[in-house]
Amino acid sequence: MLAVCGLLLAGCSGVGDGGHRAGPSASSAAASSPAAQRETGAATARLTVDPARVPTTPAAALDLVRAITAGPDGYGPGYVKRPPYQSDPADWPVLGADCVWRQESLPDDVLATFTRYSRLPAAGAKGEVRTAATVTLHRTVAQADWEMAETLEEALRCPDQQLRTTERIIGLNSMGSGYGTNGNTSADDYLIEMGTYDNPALGKGSTYYIWNQVRLGPVTIAVVVEGGKGFDQSDLLTVQARAVAGMETKVRSELGAQK
Repeated sequence: MLAVCGLLLAGCSGVGDGGHRAGPSASSAAASSPAAQRETGAATARLTVDPARVPTTPAAALDLVRAITAGPDGYGPGYVKRPPYQSDPADWPVLGADCVWRQESLPDDVLATFTRYSRLPAAGAKGEVRTAATVTLHRTVAQADWEMAETLEEALRCPDQQLRTTERIIGLNSMGSGYGTNGNTSADDYLIEMGTYDNPALGKGSTYYIWNQVRLGPVTIAVVVEGGKGFDQSDLLTVQARAVAGMETKVRSELGAQK
């Protein structure tokens, strides 16, 4: 987990204590483009898995991603289930040309995807923290790699995004690292996105939005952290890294993986 935390923090320069981040420079945007990232994180699997343990049917794949996806205990003490606690496995989020997220049907290249929602209730001077963990199994490593590239492209195309009617991300910026770059020694591919998050349900003003996604062979893992007024950003990054690391361990265990 410490290596993951270090990479998270290394990718967060330029983010203020209030969660506001300046837009990327031309050079950083170029370095974060999907094409640039695919050069450092090619569509190959450094994670060696037991082929007999990789599901090939949607039903078996759904069992796998459910077994891996973190719940409240994956983040630390005090976290509880947030309704709706689990996603509809038939849904797939798509960012439209208008930078608004919508649910569509599962694409053919995805065997299964699953999300669990958790939260840390507000207490004292600290606001509520909302989290979501998603695990997706693709049919091939190349398809999982392409999901990572698409995620990078989305942040460049839509730095401001509408999540739901009253929820909005502003000033989203991203950084990707292939295995062996920028301290990434645990995943085939790594991505972090950061911006500010507006949601009246969490109070007035902007709060944190932090998205972390990794690829291990044909599996992608993502954890989002939203909110957290009164928390240090490093605290939220540590919580996020803990959940990601726990799911990485489960992927290796479930698929008989070796690095």
